[in-house]
Amino acid sequence: MRGRSAFWTAFRAWRNLPVSTLALLWARAHGATIALGDDLFVECSGMPRGSYGRGGTTLGNVWLHGGLGGPQRRRHELRHADQYALLGTTPFLALYGLNALVTRNRPHHNVFERWAGLEDGGYRHPQRTRDRDLRTG
Repeated sequence: MRGRSAFWTAFRAWRNLPVSTLALLWARAHGATIALGDDLFVECSGMPRGSYGRGGTTLGNVWLHGGLGGPQRRRHELRHADQYALLGTTPFLALYGLNALVTRNRPHHNVFERWAGLEDGGYRHPQRTRDRDLRTG
């Protein structure tokens, strides 16, 4: 890490530290395998279903999931960590929740999921899915 990248990595980790600490305690209590990356982003895998949301949940710099790892998903979740750092935990969670309510929790309409990269997050674009179904059905 050099220059701005190193600064941002350190700033993101510092800014997200309170919620990341709570997430790490939660992960540990639920038997996660914990891995710290060079970018100070923590992946907590092998968690039992119900201890995280959807296919996985990022809280600060910590990604909680059952086994959906991989570089694309990690990149998506790291962008959520950036969103936490840019907005702050409480504003991010409030705005994300409000956006989820307004969009009826459809990721392809949620601005935060779109900014994090829908395809990297494993979300299929509904139009592409519908087009494929029309071609094959």
